[in-house]
Amino acid sequence: MVQAVAGEQALKARRIVKSTGTGEEHWRTDFLGTRSDGELKRDQPQAFLIEMGANEIIVPHFHEVDQFQVFVSGAGSLGRNQEAAAPLSVHYADHHTGYGPINAGPHGYSYFTLRAMSDSGAVYLHKTGYREKLKPSRKRHGTASGLALSTEPVLMASREVRVQPLLRELEGDDGLSAALIRMGPAMTHAGPDPRATGGQYYLVLNGSLELDGTSYSAWSLVFVGASESPLALHAGLKGLEALLVQFPKSDSVIKSR
Repeated sequence: MVQAVAGEQALKARRIVKSTGTGEEHWRTDFLGTRSDGELKRDQPQAFLIEMGANEIIVPHFHEVDQFQVFVSGAGSLGRNQEAAAPLSVHYADHHTGYGPINAGPHGYSYFTLRAMSDSGAVYLHKTGYREKLKPSRKRHGTASGLALSTEPVLMASREVRVQPLLRELEGDDGLSAALIRMGPAMTHAGPDPRATGGQYYLVLNGSLELDGTSYSAWSLVFVGASESPLALHAGLKGLEALLVQFPKSDSVIKSR
């Protein structure tokens, strides 16, 4: 299944929620799926935007599913590395792999969470009983930071498609990968085959993506299921810069649930 969500439309449903870890309030926008309800849903992709408040902290935790996080606005840090999550940055964590804290700066911090299946909810490392919920995984997690987007005239002057691989150190034989795709105006590009992965997301970061007669601008999302054909990318009249993330194929830990 291919699902596309326009960022401008999704943000109309932005709402205030409380963090399940600290009780602090921040803003959440659901793009695909809904907030975790305690059940893991293998057949439902889940994508949302969190816009943290000033100086907010999201405490260390893990999830039952693999996920990418894309930091797109504001400033802050992830874990012990104060520079590791400076926008624009991409973070990946395998299922049952702890990470954090996420620390927002004085001007807030915003990030997308992208999952090929819906998670049952965060398991916090400061709460009793978390060890009993841990299960085997490859424990991969890492961040590609310091990524830059093109200015409008530079992107419009581009005459080639460029694919910048990210998180190469985490790639394995299960399809996990990430890349930043840069395309000049009206260019076309065939995405990689999702059938070798656990599913894909394309996140529009700059310019626009033309898909099925609709123009998708910044902060729009496209999910491509693992049984679909490769997505044909068509850049808009000002070009396109989009992040592609590919999930690993589901392993026996999740399949056995």
